[in-house]
Order: sequence, then structure tokens, then C-alpha cells
Amino acid sequence: MLGLAVMSLAACDKHDFFDDLVIVGQTGPQAYWEVESSLITAGQQMGFDVQYYTSVKDARIDHSEVWYNITEKLEKNVSCPWVTTFTHSVSLTTSEEKRVSQKIATYEHQEAMWNDSLHAYAFHGTFPVSGTLSPFNWVKPAVFDEDKMNTYFGEGYMDEFKNNLYSKMKFADFQSMYTKMGLVEDFKIYTDSTFDINSNGYVKHFPWNADSTDTPVPDKLQELWNDSISFADLIFNSSEGTYSVEYKRSYSIRALMRVYDDKGVYGQTIAKDIDIN
Repeated sequence: MLGLAVMSLAACDKHDFFDDLVIVGQTGPQAYWEVESSLITAGQQMGFDVQYYTSVKDARIDHSEVWYNITEKLEKNVSCPWVTTFTHSVSLTTSEEKRVSQKIATYEHQEAMWNDSLHAYAFHGTFPVSGTLSPFNWVKPAVFDEDKMNTYFGEGYMDEFKNNLYSKMKFADFQSMYTKMGLVEDFKIYTDSTFDINSNGYVKHFPWNADSTDTPVPDKLQELWNDSISFADLIFNSSEGTYSVEYKRSYSIRALMRVYDDKGVYGQTIAKDIDIN
């Protein structure tokens, strides 16, 4: 990328990098940079190459700085593998700036950095990325942890998930779940059927109530739901031996370089988005 900048800038003594200048009404140094990668491991140094100059006759370059903010991304998913008439999977992805842009590193300016071929000052440097920004994943654990569930998803989430699931379940879902969980040996005692002229067959459902206006979930099955089926039971995948919950936390930064002159006026490069692994 720097080679491209050389081709475009070598034709004239004065040139514009066309990057954003922060201070309106005053001309600050112009700067251009490239970082080594859009991905970095937490705790490592990110390398970069920068070019800059000032066109203000009575101003001199003083120093440069790297600034960046920190954005946190959370990905959450919880699903119930027991239901058969629908897929119950609750997902949420959020992205939030956890820290506004701050100065990370300062670099001393030296006249020896001048590059005749670029008609600009240039140097290679690095800036640190904190080791505390490592990604964290809690994905399909083999052992359920209620404390982690409350911490990562919030108090009350498990009850809300369970209640929402119950409101959507149909006869076939109850039959499949209760039978596979070993809660009911013979589901026939909770089964009735009605002939459906549209399908030309019998449709299974719970027994009718006293006035034959509804087929509510039998009291015994409601009791089992409340007392014998936990949230952890609902998300357990028996075929995999894991719990169907995922929590992923990752970070990214938006980094830029500021170049200051001796009047305190600065120009800045275009920001670079960098994911952290």
C-alpha cells in the first residue's frame, strides 16, 4: 500500500493524503498510514507504516500518537432440542463501544525520518493491544453452570425462556419431550383425538375439558413442568451430551494516528478497524 502512495506522490513536492483533518479552520499535518493486518491477537503489538508532512510554512512537526476505541461484541444463543412442531432458538447479537477513543502510544518526531522519494516523513512503528481483550466463549458446555447463565444472560432469563417456550408448545411437543425425558411412561392417558375433515384423519390432542370447549394441558403435566423440568433440562441435547447455550464475547478496535505540529494543531489518518482474537 505504501508503494501505491509513492507512485501517486512522487510527481510533486507538495501533496495531499486526503485524510480527515480534525480541527476545522486550521491546517494541520497531513498523514497516511497502513497497519499490518485487520486481525491481531490480544497482547501483541500491531505494526504500521506512516507517512506525514505539513504544508504550513511556519509550523514544524512535533510528534505523533496512536489512538483507538474499544468495541465489545456479544453473541448469545439458547435453544431447546426437545420440541418437534417448531424450532425454539433465541439469539441476540449486540455491539457496544466499551471505551471511547484514547491515546495509546506517542512517537517522537525526528528530522532524520524525512524520505526524499516520498516527499514526506515516514517511519515504521508498533502499538500495543491489551491482553485483556482476548475473546471468550462459553459454547455448548458439557456441564451446566447456573451462575454463568445468570451472569451472561441476566437474572430472570431462564424463567422467561421457559415460560415463552411453554406458551408455544403443542400436544406433539409435550408428548415428545415428556416421553424422551422419561417423565411419563404411557402418554395415552393424556391423549384424545378428533376427526379432521380437512386432513381426512384423526388429530391427537389433550382430552377435552368439561364443557368440550378446549383441550388444555392436563394438571399433572403442568405440575411436572413446574416441579420436575428445569431450564437446564430444556436445553440439554441428549444426543450430544451438551447444553444448547452459546455465549461469545469478542473485541475490536478502531485505530488512527494523529500527527501534531508545534502549534498543537493535528491532522489524522483514516481509521483502521481491527478485530482481536
